[in-house]
Amino acid sequence: MAIMDSGLTATLSREFARSDTNFNEKLKIYKTLETCYFLIVFFLIITVYVSSDYISNNWLNLDALTPDKVSYYIKIIGFGFGFQMIMRFYLGGLMGLEKQIAANKLQVGWGVIRNALVVVVISTISNLEVFFLWQTTTTIFFTFIIKFVLEKKLKLNSFSNILPKIEKDVVKKIWRFALGMLLISLVAGLNLQLDKILISKFLSIEVLGSYTLAVSLSTALLMVVNPVSAAILPRFTNLYTEGRIVESSLLYSKINSYTSIILFAIMANLSFFSEQILFIWTGDINIASNASIYLPIISLSYVMLSLAVFPYNIAIANGYTSLSNKLGLSSLFITLPGYFLATKYYGGIGAALVFSIVQTLITIIYIYVIKNKFLKGISLTTIYFRQMLLPFLISIISTYGFHLISFNLFENKVIMLLYIFLSVSVSIIISLLLLKNKDLIQFLSNHFKS
Repeated sequence: MAIMDSGLTATLSREFARSDTNFNEKLKIYKTLETCYFLIVFFLIITVYVSSDYISNNWLNLDALTPDKVSYYIKIIGFGFGFQMIMRFYLGGLMGLEKQIAANKLQVGWGVIRNALVVVVISTISNLEVFFLWQTTTTIFFTFIIKFVLEKKLKLNSFSNILPKIEKDVVKKIWRFALGMLLISLVAGLNLQLDKILISKFLSIEVLGSYTLAVSLSTALLMVVNPVSAAILPRFTNLYTEGRIVESSLLYSKINSYTSIILFAIMANLSFFSEQILFIWTGDINIASNASIYLPIISLSYVMLSLAVFPYNIAIANGYTSLSNKLGLSSLFITLPGYFLATKYYGGIGAALVFSIVQTLITIIYIYVIKNKFLKGISLTTIYFRQMLLPFLISIISTYGFHLISFNLFENKVIMLLYIFLSVSVSIIISLLLLKNKDLIQFLSNHFKS
């Protein structure tokens, strides 16, 4: 489903952020893209519903669960994720209008009710069906709330605006960009999901669970950049449409400096304290041990993926999708045979290594091209050495020191968590001091004083 996002969310956000598009044009774009989105999501939900029996009976290697139960769960999940796609489309609209505060409040509300309150529910009724139904129902509820908020910002209130509509002139205007984004989504989806698809085919569902647990924890790294990315994409779009290239470059450099320090500090601690962090999360030492072997490799992969987000924002702000497509299609020559052979002969570790190598290469090349094409006044040495390599080395050395002197602190979960938090904080502070990021140091100083 993520693969079939079709780039319509990014298209809506970009068109809403453009300074050369009037309000009426934005309304027409919104209704056209919304109609297209509903058609795509309806098709995907039906596809998942129809194929759920095949997946549960012929694809997954099940042990404790029956195929009928798994098929039922897949149907519920498919319906929930279909609405989650629509919800993110509306959030993209709010971000494009630079209503980040409203969008973030709604996302936090959804996250708390969907992912936090469900703990109360399943502690009372310990049942997978209840868990999935809760998540799906809350997603549907928030989808309609976010749609209402967005349309209130757009001042849509007439009955004619409720009806689905596809404007031909809108399609003519955006089809090239949307098609480029569709191809990006397809290729990126294959590269990001193929490892888990092949693990689910060749290995047991328990191995898939351990691998996915490591992936889920590593996505915390994306949580560092995604809120900033959502807020900064409209700003990049606005700056580039007004021709303020130098200002855009300075903005990128500052954001990239700060986020890379935080990303590498978190990654280093996920690597050195992988088993401890997973044990804090799951409370099961066996699960933590099984998943910890994947976490160092996968966390590095997600750091590299995160570092590509801001250059990607710059490309999208300029309507430049060909680079992503060329790199993505080229990488398939590595990932398609690579994942297949690595997973079949080396298991989950093989899949993780292929993912990490490919993502690192793509990010390095992507930054190189975007810098030469759109970023002025910032050197590759600054990006690769000062903003990537040095924060990486500082974080690894600092965290390794904390790892060596940890001793027997990990008998208590609270002490364990506080110690890891201290390790992350010290790593960030050392990086700031050694790299002399005066702006961020001043910000943190003022924050702690307040």
